[in-house]
Amino acid sequence: MVARRYGDESLASRAEEIASRTYELSELLVDVLGVTDVGAYYPHRVTYHPTCHSLRILRVADKPLQLLRAVRGMTLIELPAAESCCGFGGTFALKNSETSTAMLADKMGNVLRTGAEVCTAGDSSCLMHIGGGLSRLRSGVRTVHLTEILAGTEKIAAISSPRSSDHPPSARAP
Repeated sequence: MVARRYGDESLASRAEEIASRTYELSELLVDVLGVTDVGAYYPHRVTYHPTCHSLRILRVADKPLQLLRAVRGMTLIELPAAESCCGFGGTFALKNSETSTAMLADKMGNVLRTGAEVCTAGDSSCLMHIGGGLSRLRSGVRTVHLTEILAGTEKIAAISSPRSSDHPPSARAP
């Protein structure tokens, strides 16, 4: 920890105390609250990208998948080579742009092979990287954060449906 390295034991102790009460969302829901079904509804074909941070640092394992498997209306499609990095990694993408681009191309190819409408993950930087690549390809595949899917309901799905003409103007999404 940086605080300890620079000799600030007080700050290091406070940070460790806060960290002991801090959870990644899927970890909080599954391990702490014992919830795997949050009552979500999301009528789309979805593939899940387990991020390097969630796998290697946070070690959340399959907790996000446990939550996604319980989402009603959703078809969850396994992502080939799912645990392969998307190539972002913060400054890695800048310092190693050619390698990052090649890794992204591999990840996008795997996402496209699934036939999914949506690629989801719990890390916004991965979603930005993958989403940017998919957008440049004009693939039609969207990236959506895991929390957005878990917050989905039938009412939200109806309002945001492409068939919004089926709903009165007051119920249409902006």
